[in-house]
Amino acid sequence: MKGRALVLGSVAWLMVLAGACGPDTLEERDALESAATAESGYDFYPDSHYIICTSASSCPWAGENFEAYAEGSLVGCASDSSQRAHFEVTSGCLSANQAGTSHRGWTTTHHFRALSRKYVDGKKVGWKTAAPSYRALIDNWHAGAPEWAGLHVFARYQTEDDLYVASYRKDGLITIKKKLGGVYTTLAQKDLSTPATGTWHTIKFSVSGDTLQFFVNGVLQLTARDTSLTWGTAGMRTDFMDVYLDDWKLE
Repeated sequence: MKGRALVLGSVAWLMVLAGACGPDTLEERDALESAATAESGYDFYPDSHYIICTSASSCPWAGENFEAYAEGSLVGCASDSSQRAHFEVTSGCLSANQAGTSHRGWTTTHHFRALSRKYVDGKKVGWKTAAPSYRALIDNWHAGAPEWAGLHVFARYQTEDDLYVASYRKDGLITIKKKLGGVYTTLAQKDLSTPATGTWHTIKFSVSGDTLQFFVNGVLQLTARDTSLTWGTAGMRTDFMDVYLDDWKLE
């Protein structure tokens, strides 16, 4: 693990000792860890060849609306991270599928994850201020889907152990969490409602300075403050569902 991840892990441990905000319960943490096994040890910035951009507007990301892909074609798989220059699938596979009059992304993978990827002068970009978002239509939940499964959006993702994530979960909870040194800590949460199937949901996670804000269907639902992570990439994750994905953006 890179030096920055070790430092961040130490910061998280010190915060727990100081009682700033404790980690999630062991049961929930173990469940979330098991969902990430496909990208265990994954580092989005594995060397020093990266740059940090102030905002998404200063280093715009192409986004993805899936209209360029033929029906049924493979869009990306974790087995070949070089398939698309502008994003990287780190778990599962994504294909193109018609829904209504438009092409959408489509995955049936238990644990699907993809990260925004941009290069400047051959170096990967990390963003300080950004608001990643996407739309999702859950076709159905997989049998045995756990309560923590749902729709998730990453911000300031550096490694699979160091990131922020906002979630809209099967049990109706919406949460903002940080993960430092492999340990999840809940920064904010509340009950909303179980994400309905057959309906489009839009989730957006805005990070600026120490302020983290989670929007569901255009409504600000949660706000948290944290200074542990200051830059990184963005991404999406879905768990235990067949789901259409569309309008993946970084603003």
